[in-house]
Amino acid sequence: MNVKNLVLGIGIFIVFMFVLHNGIRAFYSAPEYNQFCKSSEFTSPYYPKMAYGESNCTFSNSLREQEQQCWANEGQPIYNYDDRGCTINLKECNYCNKEFNESQRSYNKVVFVIALIIGIIVLFIGYGILSIEPVGSALMSSGIGAIIYGTMHNWENLGNLGRFLLLLLALVLLVWIALRLNKKEKKSWMFWKK
Repeated sequence: MNVKNLVLGIGIFIVFMFVLHNGIRAFYSAPEYNQFCKSSEFTSPYYPKMAYGESNCTFSNSLREQEQQCWANEGQPIYNYDDRGCTINLKECNYCNKEFNESQRSYNKVVFVIALIIGIIVLFIGYGILSIEPVGSALMSSGIGAIIYGTMHNWENLGNLGRFLLLLLALVLLVWIALRLNKKEKKSWMFWKK
């Protein structure tokens, strides 16, 4: 392989990855945090500043229990405050982060399936036209890159068994392709059947 083909192959791979990423985003947009959580709901991550000399607020066990229950349910507590800046009660338990994370997980699963299907198709197309250099090898590496891209998007959702099975499948597929590409024709000992 000469330098020209190497540069073209790398260029095809890089552009393919950009096309894959932007194509998925163009036709299947990712959920955005602002669609679920409005910035006005969380004006500050800290309690409001208390007036000078009025730092004594009463501690409420029931408020603390409500707050802990909200956190345990993956919510974000939103409080009501008095004039001194002390927490009066729990206004609401906002679940926008939880809803956003669920939507993001769902999106990542779909991206995984799309990238996996495209990756396998492109990998086999590259394998089929391997004699046309650098297109064949660049498409094979692009297919592998698409599979990696999809897997990275959905890695946290797979679980240990899913990760293991996916990696095992990818390894078997790559070893099979490598063996097929490097298979030498065996000389037949039955020379009369040639």
